Amino acid sequence: MRLGQEIEKIRKEQGLSIVYMCNIFNTDERGYKLIAAGLRRPDVFGLIMFIDVTKCCLNSLITCK
Repeated sequence: MRLGQEIEKIRKEQGLSIVYMCNIFNTDERGYKLIAAGLRRPDVFGLIMFIDVTKCCLNSLITCK
């Protein structure tokens, strides 16, 4: 699963609004939809905020070699 898909899945599971996600990632609705579609990568601060708020690990950030 890609990062944007995983973020959107967690958002839906936790019942978070898109407006709330826009605040987390410091973007507008269009920007969030680009993140969810995988067309834009969120910045590190946004990812930290997302993990802090949701208390969920983002498995797509983990790379194994």
